[in-house]
Amino acid sequence: MRKMNKLEMISNILDDFFKNNITSVLEEKQAGMSVDLITEKQIFLSFSMDRTLSEKDFPKGLFPFFNRGLPGVCLFCDYIIFSELKGTLFVLLIELKKGKDNVTKQLEAGKCFVEFIISTVNRVYKQDISPEIRKISIREYKKKPKQKQKPIKYDENNFHTFEDSKFFLKKYLV
Repeated sequence: MRKMNKLEMISNILDDFFKNNITSVLEEKQAGMSVDLITEKQIFLSFSMDRTLSEKDFPKGLFPFFNRGLPGVCLFCDYIIFSELKGTLFVLLIELKKGKDNVTKQLEAGKCFVEFIISTVNRVYKQDISPEIRKISIREYKKKPKQKQKPIKYDENNFHTFEDSKFFLKKYLV
C-alpha cells in the first residue's frame, strides 16, 4: 500500500462538499471582491466554509453544536489553503474584506479549526504534523500599473496584509 502524503491525509479527513476547486481566483462574492491566484503548478488543497447549505442536509447550519445566538461563535475565514513545500505543511488562512472591518476573529476561528483538523489527522494517521499557519487579510485595493511584487512580511502573530495585485501562492510558503 502506497504511503499517503500530508495533503492526502487532510483531504480524507474533510468532506468533499467543502473543498474548492479554485484554480485562478480567490473571491468573496458578497463583498464583490476577487484577486487572481497564481499557483505556478504548486499542489494545494483549498477549503471554504462559505457555502450555500441546504436545509435538508444542514438543518442546524454549519456548526450545529454551537449556540448560534452567541455573537461571533460561528465566524469563519473565507479560505483555508493547505500546501506543502520541502516537507513543511503550510496553512494559509485568508479573509477577503472590504472596508476597515477587523478580520482577526475570522482568522482566529480558522486557526482553531485548522488545529482541530491537524489534531485529527495526527490521531487517525498516527502522525506528528506541526504546520506553519499564516493569517492573511486581503483588502480591497486599487489596481495599479504593473508593479514589482513586495516581499511577504508577517508580524509576531503570523499575520500579513496582502498588498499586491495578484496572490502568488509560493510566496506565502516560506
